[in-house]
Amino acid sequence: MGTHSVYGPSSAHRWLRCPGSIKAEDAMPEEKESPFAAEGTDAHELAEICLNNKRTARSFIGKAPLTNKERVIDQEMANHVQTYIDYVKGLGDHQEYEQEVSYDDWVPGGFGTADVIVSKDETLFVIDLKYGKGVKVDAPNNPQGMLYALGALSEREVFQSFEKVVIVIHQPRLNHVSEWETTPEDLYSFGAHAGVCALKTTSPNPERIPGTKQCRWCRAKPVCPALMKEAEKTLMQEFDSFDAEPPAPENLSDEQLKTIMTHKGLIEKWLKSVEEHVKSVIESGGVFPGWKMVAGRSNRKWGDDVEAERVLRRYLGEDAYVKKLLTAPAAEKVLGKEKKAEIQDLIVKPEGAPVLVPEDDKRPPLQLGITAEDF
Repeated sequence: MGTHSVYGPSSAHRWLRCPGSIKAEDAMPEEKESPFAAEGTDAHELAEICLNNKRTARSFIGKAPLTNKERVIDQEMANHVQTYIDYVKGLGDHQEYEQEVSYDDWVPGGFGTADVIVSKDETLFVIDLKYGKGVKVDAPNNPQGMLYALGALSEREVFQSFEKVVIVIHQPRLNHVSEWETTPEDLYSFGAHAGVCALKTTSPNPERIPGTKQCRWCRAKPVCPALMKEAEKTLMQEFDSFDAEPPAPENLSDEQLKTIMTHKGLIEKWLKSVEEHVKSVIESGGVFPGWKMVAGRSNRKWGDDVEAERVLRRYLGEDAYVKKLLTAPAAEKVLGKEKKAEIQDLIVKPEGAPVLVPEDDKRPPLQLGITAEDF
């Protein structure tokens, strides 16, 4: 097998929903790995090293044991990776790490690399480490986890029968562990569905189906005609033309507001990707009609910090410095796992500012606009 499959688990949210996404992305240049992705890659490698060699992540603090020699393991990464390692070690003794799994019987050419596979009695555990701290990801019906599990199950059921499969998504930086129990039969049914979806991608002109989940990380998003058509259709339902002054929100009906809010995230992401695409064209030496790149605003700063400190200390003494108490999260990080318990009684977590979310969001609604007269 190669190192990457066009039907890989990590892109399943895209090709399962949008058949045309694979060919669309093939026409786009590869993107440079982001610092966040690189950090995630390094955390995975550290976890693998620790699990294979029965080491703690904290034993590597201050060292650079990874392929990326610029990554010196700090306390934060060590603590989070150790949390994940402790969870994995508690699942059972028969464990496999960073195993390539194939679901080629259902999706031709489909394979990926599962972070951890654990066989315990008649239960198969498949664990996916997600080191990012942006969005919580849940395991139930997660297509990426289901494809890992399908591959792991199909390769191991020859030697052992399993009654259930548990898919786990572990996000240590969010203190989030999501577990979902399913059956081999349900995974096989999902595999058949995935095979049908994969087959649709091979047609000469596969359909492009825009949507929030499939479009979010698609490289073809800024030049996708289907996404542009969807955005245009939504906007033109409310506006006569793109040049028209948009109506005030209070003049829109509830149905119009609902349409806009439903498509808001998708349209915003598309507009942002279009802007980034135009910027990349100009930055690479191209010309884009009607637009140019200029220097943005910047703030003044010291040209020589050492000399500035010397002069300011001469005139201001200790007033040259600003002293600020560490925030609660920063103090916990500095104190470490053993000592942070001593400050827990001093920490409060205020209620977050109200945010607008879709009705199917799992959080309970706030009781707003209630006064004493309502009781």
